[in-house]
Parts: sequence; structure tokens; C-alpha cells
Amino acid sequence: MAITLLTPAQNRFLQLTQPALELPALTQVLPVLRDHPTVKDTSDFLTRSTRALIQEQRLDWLVTGSLAWKLLARLPYAINASDRRADWHHCALCHKPVRYEYHVVLRATGREILVGSECVKKFMSDEMQYLMAITTEDNFHAVAQYDALTDHYPVVPEILWTKDALPDLPERHRRRQRWVHNGTKSTVTGYLRRRTQKLPDEQLAPYLTAYDQLRLSAQAATAKRHERVQRQQQRAQDLAAKEEQAAWAAANTAQSAAEKALRASADYRGYLGAVAGLLTQHLSLAAFKAQLATIPMPQALNKLVNSYQLGVMATEFARTGQIKAARLQIVPRYLVADLNRQTRRLAAQRQRDWDDDVFNAAVGFELTPAQRQTQLAQLRQSWEGRQVPSTVYAQLLHLKADLAAGQPVPVDWPERLRTALQQRLDQQPTTGWVPARKNHVTTEQLRQLVQGRDSFTVVAADYHRLYQLAQQDEALTLSALQQYYLVQQDRQAGRAPATQKLVQQLLQTKD
Repeated sequence: MAITLLTPAQNRFLQLTQPALELPALTQVLPVLRDHPTVKDTSDFLTRSTRALIQEQRLDWLVTGSLAWKLLARLPYAINASDRRADWHHCALCHKPVRYEYHVVLRATGREILVGSECVKKFMSDEMQYLMAITTEDNFHAVAQYDALTDHYPVVPEILWTKDALPDLPERHRRRQRWVHNGTKSTVTGYLRRRTQKLPDEQLAPYLTAYDQLRLSAQAATAKRHERVQRQQQRAQDLAAKEEQAAWAAANTAQSAAEKALRASADYRGYLGAVAGLLTQHLSLAAFKAQLATIPMPQALNKLVNSYQLGVMATEFARTGQIKAARLQIVPRYLVADLNRQTRRLAAQRQRDWDDDVFNAAVGFELTPAQRQTQLAQLRQSWEGRQVPSTVYAQLLHLKADLAAGQPVPVDWPERLRTALQQRLDQQPTTGWVPARKNHVTTEQLRQLVQGRDSFTVVAADYHRLYQLAQQDEALTLSALQQYYLVQQDRQAGRAPATQKLVQQLLQTKD
């Protein structure tokens, strides 16, 4: 028997709601929904992947979509004065004529639609149904009063409607949480049932104070849970490092003289570096193989590895963050170990660079709002940037102001990003903001550093502000920058040949 996955009303609801939702999977199936009002599991227009996607996620889409709408404050509902059904307006979802019209608005875009009471009950959130009942039965202005209340106390909807609020709250505090919920709901309901412009500040105060205390307890519990997770992750990383070291040691022990020569060659190291750099980009398999074909492979590797095997390794790294290639028994283990070590090192460096760039765009650099938004938009395009929810980028735009006002990094951000930003914040001076300094520098970055500047002193100061290399590398880099300016001065003064001649003479040793 065929099962209806989406009714016409559900289909129209998702199409109307989609502009406010950042759900790539829903956007992907939207063309199918536009062309076919009813979607069944036996519909021949569905591909296997689309059918599986709708079956798996349709309920989540509907629940998430229900939160995107609210009753229109200036006209939450109206009753058609005519007794003739022909004069009634049609519901935007079920298309049936309705006498009792509820006007709802999409929060993100401001689009208004008319829906009937049954569709409100089917498609809209608990919050809207609660307001619908009070508005219809007690106070036409309840929605406007609720908007005023939640603007002043934005935590109220969380207390009333977020079922998984404070998920880490210890069990011993759950009874008090229920007391806060029930007391807040009773107070808000009493406030909404009669028209008034006075907020119930005194009545809400004890519940909001208690909720703040509960939130602190939940945050402390969350911090402890994160510590446990970090310890587990660290143990897993330590174990992986030991396994990697063991694989590396085994590879070194087993390799032949020919293998040693191959691994020591510049062609081999260059090829590994190029392939590892490609793996860290997390491209699709087709794109990875297309770009892999442009990388010249050393002759000695032609019989050892092919594009299929490298594609398997790319898929494994994208999924697990490391390369073991357990299924590829004929691939030399030293090659797997070398590629795994190089790829993980480059991926860690990419991640650190991205963390540094995000911190500097949000906090470290003095930027205008437009410049900050541009830099964050660019960082969002990389693979690392796509792992972070879009809501975080909106908060990053004003993170610097929030930190200056004494607020912490938001606790609902991904733990890895929170930790990375906090580490850089901990290194800030007591006054002012300084950029996070990168632990490596490229030739192109050095060119940008010297461009338009005619003083080594100024460039050295900027270098120390932006970079912090290992001592030997830093000494080499600063020496090169200083020599660059000396050479430039000699060229401009037309004394370069004479200077070089004198230097050669000075370097000559006496017999």
C-alpha cells in the first residue's frame, strides 16, 4: 500500500516556509515539490536518493518550519461577515474556504498569509496555538502584548516552548525548572488575557531569577561534560598518534634500499605534498580525481598506486580525518603512512590558519563592519568554514563589541571553535586587542608585507605583530627581509654591482 509522504497542504507549507530555512536538503528537493503537489513513496518521479531524503527528513522540516511563523500582531484573526461560503477567503495551505481567518507572518521575510484554524493546529508551533486560543477567546491584542513582553524578556519563549532547554541541567534541579515553567506560563497567560500596556515585571521576577540560576547550573554541567569529552578525545588522539607512530616505525623497518631512495627523493616528497594539499580541501570525489590528474606522478610510483586507490584514501580522510587504507592491501604501507602524516599535518595547519583568520576578522584587526562582513564571508566558503553553523557568522560580526562589554564566547557555539577563540583571547594583553599571530609565513605573504613600505623597521614591526615562527625560521625570515631592503637601496642608488664586489672581497679568506 502506497504511503503519502507529503500531502498538498504539507507541500505548500514547506514551499512557503523554505525561504526562511537554511536547510540544504529541502532546497535540493524543492523543484520536485513544485512540480508534484502530492508525494508518495511509490511516486515514479522520485529518484531513490530523493525518496530517501524526504522519508528521513520530512518530519524535521515540518517541525522546524512551524517555528518560522508567528501570528500577525496588528491583525491576528478576522471573521468573515458573510454567511455565504462563496464569499469566504481560501486558506493558503489547504485551499479550503475559511470563515475564521488567522493571519500569520514569516518571521524572516515578513511575508503574510491567511490560514484556517485547522491548519494552524496542524502546521504551526505550540506557541502560536497558545496565542491563537487566547487571542480568539479573551483578548484580540494578546499577540501585540506578547511581542512587547518577549522583546523586553527574550528568555520567556525559551522557558515556555523550548522543550530541550538546559539539556545538561542536573536531575536534582528539574523540579525547580518545572516550577519556573509553570509559574512563568501562569503569569504570562494572566497578562495576555486582558488588554494592558503594563508588563508583569514583579510577577515574573522570581521565575526569571530562578531561571538564571538554573542556567548557571546547566552551564557548569555543560562545561564538565565538555571536559569529559575533551579528555576522551585526547585519549583517542593519543592512541591514534601511537598507532601512527607504530605504523611509521614499521614502515621504516620494512623498507628496502630502493624504497629509502624513493622516499628521500624530491619528486616523491613534492608529489606527497601536492596530493596531501588536495586531500585537505575535502573536494567531491570527481573533483579530487580531476585535479589529481594534473599532478605529475613520479615514475617510480606509477606501479605502486593509482587514482582509484587515492580516491579511496580521499574518501576515508574526508570521513575519519586520517588515512589507514585497510582495504587497500596492495598499496605500500610506507606510502599510506607518509600520506597520512603529511595530510594530517597540512589539515591541522589549515585549521589553525582558519582559526587565526576568523579571530582576526572578528576581533584582532581594526575593521569597519563592511570589511569584517566581507572577510567572514570569504572564510565561510572554505571547507573549515562550512563546518560552522551559519548563525555563528552573524554573531561573529558583533563578537568584539560583546567581548568588550564583558560577555563570554557564546556557549552554544561548536566546542572546537569556542576553544580556539578562547585560547587566542587568553593571549590578549590587558588593554587593547592584538591579532592572533600565525606560526608560518609564505613568500606571497612576505611580498604583501613589504609592498608599499620603504622602511625595514616598519615591516619588522608588522611582521612581529602578525607572525610568530620558530626561532631559527624567524631569524632567517627577518634576515631575508633586512637584506631585501639593503638590496633595494643599492639598486635605487645605482651601487648594486659595487656593493656585491665589495662583499665578495670581504668574504674572501686570506691564505
